[in-house]
Amino acid sequence: MIRCSLLFTLLLLAGTRVQGQVPEALRALAAPDSLRANANSVVVSYDYEYTATSDRTALLRYRHVVTLLNAKDYSEKVYDFYTDDTKITTFEVATYDAFGRETFKARKSDITDRPHSDETSFLDDRWVKYTKAPCSSFPCTIVMEVEKKLSDFAATTGFPHWAPVDRDQSLIEANLTVHMPTGSDLLYEEHLVEGATITSAGDGTTYHWKLENLAAQSAEPLAPSPSETLPYVRTEPAAFRIDGYAGSYRSWQDFGKFMASIMAGRDELPAPLAVEVRETVAGAANEREKIDLLYHLLQERCRYVSIQLGIGGWQPFSAAYVEENRFGDCKALSNYMGAMLREVGIASYPVLIRWDEEPYYSPHESFASSSFNHVVLYVPSQDMYLECTSKYAPTGYLGEDKQDRNVLWITPEGGKLSRTPALIPSEHGHIRTVSLALQDNDQVAFSQQAEYFGAAQELFRSLGAHIGARQDQLDWLHRNAFLPDVSGSEYRYAVASDRPEVSIAYSTVLNNRVRKLGSRRFFSLNPNPIDWIPERDDDRRLPVRYESSRFYVDTVQVTYPAGLEIESGLAGEPIEYTHAAGEYRAEMQVHDGDIYWIRTLKLKPVNLPANEYQGFYQFFADVAKAEHLQLVFRERRTK
Repeated sequence: MIRCSLLFTLLLLAGTRVQGQVPEALRALAAPDSLRANANSVVVSYDYEYTATSDRTALLRYRHVVTLLNAKDYSEKVYDFYTDDTKITTFEVATYDAFGRETFKARKSDITDRPHSDETSFLDDRWVKYTKAPCSSFPCTIVMEVEKKLSDFAATTGFPHWAPVDRDQSLIEANLTVHMPTGSDLLYEEHLVEGATITSAGDGTTYHWKLENLAAQSAEPLAPSPSETLPYVRTEPAAFRIDGYAGSYRSWQDFGKFMASIMAGRDELPAPLAVEVRETVAGAANEREKIDLLYHLLQERCRYVSIQLGIGGWQPFSAAYVEENRFGDCKALSNYMGAMLREVGIASYPVLIRWDEEPYYSPHESFASSSFNHVVLYVPSQDMYLECTSKYAPTGYLGEDKQDRNVLWITPEGGKLSRTPALIPSEHGHIRTVSLALQDNDQVAFSQQAEYFGAAQELFRSLGAHIGARQDQLDWLHRNAFLPDVSGSEYRYAVASDRPEVSIAYSTVLNNRVRKLGSRRFFSLNPNPIDWIPERDDDRRLPVRYESSRFYVDTVQVTYPAGLEIESGLAGEPIEYTHAAGEYRAEMQVHDGDIYWIRTLKLKPVNLPANEYQGFYQFFADVAKAEHLQLVFRERRTK
């Protein structure tokens, strides 16, 4: 009865709007249970309209109304981005309480503009306009209205990539409208959205998409990108023009031709550098050695600085500019490296790539779009990618977060979609040996030798590049659970310059590894357990995306005084667990009175249906349990 009475009151208020109220602030609470279940917020309405007024100008308007049902996804700031090619003509924000009463309306003095910083860019023409949208209680509705006039680069790159709803969020209504002038074609990709309604008039063509009444999709651990399971529409202009350069998104080949055109002529080396490049490789035995010598020359000579200014977000500085200033962004450094290779007769391609743990939109053959944020270099004769922004990566090492994903080669024939190599577990992991020697005084002499390779060495290579002092390195390794303390008598850290490998050796004496109870001593055998367990999810709805690719080998040797004997903890048969995501094997051996525990763990990327999550969870739970071994010693009994 109480709930029905409240609903009646809300509906009554919705029908009798008073000054300072908006009916949308009541719609979320009046919505059916199916639209409130599992939702932290409700998109009440989202009307997004993009009008291309020419091949270099556009007008964008949107009105976004969201009701927050609780504080879980609440952020007090609301904002929008713009560049030097953008003029924001409307920026209005207001908040409303559960009864639709206005509690805040942003005044001019409440709105702030500041340069946008992603903490990596030295020069950036992006700005952010923002204000607070205070919600003192929930439900709370935030209404945001924005109008922008776009030109040149902002207009070309501003075509809607419309994803109106997120996980843990339901939707009542959303509309996307795109107006194209006569003679201009719109390219689009629809996902989980009904086909566009297309109407033509004398001044152009209008495309309209509508979404209604979507229940919330709960966020779940290890789920695919939201773009794989939630609706979106992506649009691009079939033809565009930026700073006098004409381009097209009709195919990847066409877009690659445009990228090649804005890069053309920027790979000419200054004469003194050309001479130095030839001298550098004069004694090289083969092409692979030439690449290695020039890559190290790049690392020694130049530093990475991100610069994002208009078309400069796509167009590199010339090789001459980089040589003069000894810095550049990913595009400029890749162009510089490619120019040095060309000087010695080695062909290479710039490569567009999305550098994220997981791209929101994975590029695919059927829809060309500028969904990239990084550039590397590809050497086809060696089938080798070069990450030109790193000052310490070995030649040809791309990095884990840029592998196994679609990329665009900028070839002489145009763009060609390709894929970077997938990670092979045997090439990424560690081989680690630990010696634990129990002493009569219950101290433990600890010694560890570890070899990290492939993706597993990236963190440790970065450690040496950014933390030089020995004690600071020890503090970091201990803080991140790689070493048991920081006061060891021996520490050795070595980075291989020509391959992705890092070795760390460490020795110390530990005072807290043995727990004594009467004549017994309890001792944890494995000092480095791999005990990650995914979250429990008994009502799994989304597929499982697990992307680890590793191979770990650990050997632990335990020695102990002659006055002790093992009471329990020695395992008999090897422990083995197998799943699509991994293979685990651990066994215990005794040689000459010493105990050896040997464990291997292979982790493999998998895509699993939701109904297989429990088995996935159980595999890691079993592994974690097997990793925590305890030996019990007692004083040796005399006969």
